Amino acid sequence: MHCRVNAHVDAVFVLSVKSFRDRIAYIERELRHHGIAFAWIFEHDADELTPQLIESTFAASDMGRPQQSLVLKHIETWRRCAESGYRRILVFEDDAMLAPDFETTFCAAMRAADMIDRPYMVYLGCGNNKYAPEAPGAGSPLIRTGVPLPATDAIVIDQRAARLRLEYIAGRRITRPADWLMREADAAMGIDHYWLADPIVEQGSMNGRFTSVLDRKRIRRGRVWSWLRYRWDRWRRRTLNRDRHAEMAEDISVASAALRRDNLAVASARAAAALVGIGAFTGAALANIAAGVMVLAFLTAPSCMQRIRRTWRQPLGKAAVLFLAVLLLSTLWSEAPFPVALKAWGGWRQFLILFIALAVFDTRSAKLAFAAIFAVVATAGAVASFLAFDFGSAQAMSDVKSGIILRNHVTQGMALTVGALLALVLLTHARRGSWQQSAWAASATLMTTNVVFVAYGRSGYVALAVASLAVALGLWRGRARGIALAVLILLTLSALQFSPLINQRFEKGMKEIAQADDAAELTSMGIRMVMWEITTGIVRDAPLFGHGLGSFSDEYRRRVTQRYAGWKATLMQDPHNQYLLVLAETGLLGLAMFTWWLFSAPRQPVQGPFRSIGLAILLAWCVTSLFSSHFHTFNEGHLIMIVLGVCLARERAEPGHERSAASIAALTSS
Repeated sequence: MHCRVNAHVDAVFVLSVKSFRDRIAYIERELRHHGIAFAWIFEHDADELTPQLIESTFAASDMGRPQQSLVLKHIETWRRCAESGYRRILVFEDDAMLAPDFETTFCAAMRAADMIDRPYMVYLGCGNNKYAPEAPGAGSPLIRTGVPLPATDAIVIDQRAARLRLEYIAGRRITRPADWLMREADAAMGIDHYWLADPIVEQGSMNGRFTSVLDRKRIRRGRVWSWLRYRWDRWRRRTLNRDRHAEMAEDISVASAALRRDNLAVASARAAAALVGIGAFTGAALANIAAGVMVLAFLTAPSCMQRIRRTWRQPLGKAAVLFLAVLLLSTLWSEAPFPVALKAWGGWRQFLILFIALAVFDTRSAKLAFAAIFAVVATAGAVASFLAFDFGSAQAMSDVKSGIILRNHVTQGMALTVGALLALVLLTHARRGSWQQSAWAASATLMTTNVVFVAYGRSGYVALAVASLAVALGLWRGRARGIALAVLILLTLSALQFSPLINQRFEKGMKEIAQADDAAELTSMGIRMVMWEITTGIVRDAPLFGHGLGSFSDEYRRRVTQRYAGWKATLMQDPHNQYLLVLAETGLLGLAMFTWWLFSAPRQPVQGPFRSIGLAILLAWCVTSLFSSHFHTFNEGHLIMIVLGVCLARERAEPGHERSAASIAALTSS
């Protein structure tokens, strides 16, 4: 039976930009070919967005103007659907490529949708070559699945779904791109998602037809790469049946009888993780006990294996496990006795903590709870530090230990830097103009001030500077980014001008480097010159696989005592350079795996302020680890792994946010 697309929807909208002439011409031809009448959504182009509109609609995030524009265009379609009383609408983005059988399949899908008695969305595409698994014996063209929405190129929503989405965004500012926003809103408001077993739309900016304007990776790699990658993925996933359905599934399903026990175990693991983070800068005993509780609680959770599989599919989780595997492998050729090498492998256990943190901090509320606990304790530490600090002595000497109460001066500076950044995340999530925003702003300011004026560690100064720059570049866009950079420069100049500790510490370090050869006694930077020289020789003798895990101290002792005497012959357990330590013990193999782990962090499927903060802290650790082993040492190593796990864990829909069918029906009845 012949049928037309417009007979099954009340309106068809196409989202585009007035200046995209090639896309406009293309989509006009494409829809004319299929006999589809449509209306343009040209409102809210990126160059027309006012600061007032952005400020009222969006919270701080890593979204750029084009992404914000797309969000607003989709919201415009929801408004038109609700205000015009449309039963349902079809929405295309301007790079939609329709299959030859689009009309036939679409009409069959809409006839099936007529039987749905709840708010719904039908996704017609296969963004990033994602395909829904077809249920055995399914007689409907629609498949209800837990596969999250991967793109927004071609969707159908009914009026009930449009109204619920508008209700969802009415009381909050947006931090997510369009696809993430729809996932979260629909999960929270009880909107069912349906896919087609055989998609009838491809996205031209994904398959190489157009240059992407939103995805930075595809922009950087070009259309040829997109064309090749898209077709390889399609062949692999459709022909070889290698679609990663489990990777895309967001829900952790547990039998109702075990749900309470699972919730308790996961909550215990999260609470213990917070204590690990606090123990990293307050006491090793607390961190060790909490880490043990965290592991045990995680292993007793009924959802443990599901979470392990889910975390293994995350780039950072997989890279952490493989890096630990390479370290374990290096014990086989280690020049140290096997028990010593195995003990050294245990010294990298914080990577296991990272894996578990990625597994349990999979909701935004859990992340915010961790951030609040950490920031409150760190703020209390900063207050106590100020009360113990002798400001008068700081004018005359650079090592004023009276204000150092969090393990040591390095740990205090880096922990308070992390605390200030987490307070910034909490500030962005607080209601605008509320007392919570003021409290978190004061907390971040207090901790930052302590790093600048009290904690005299050079690593703390560097971590604060690097992380602040990364946040200014990653958290804001356009004019807001320029303002943030200007404020950062002003604050940096002010700190250099008014904090005697900063100038004293860096002047002292430079002097120690210049006088390293002739110094009469051991100095912090002078001994580093010796360590790096000796370690370079160790690396040179076994560049590919290193001398094996746990071998550094013996190798260093043998070489340094042959070459030097006096303070230069001081024995060391590591070279105070993370990359040299990995090279010395595991060679280029280990360094390559460690580097892969570092670069897997930006590939984590998480967006928003937590992503920006997590990557900023990681970058700060990468820089300070040129002068210390901050991924391996107990304090800083445990701190970075817990925080990375929290910030970069892949998020899923919040459990318990779905509404009952009765409440949804009440909200959507008309």
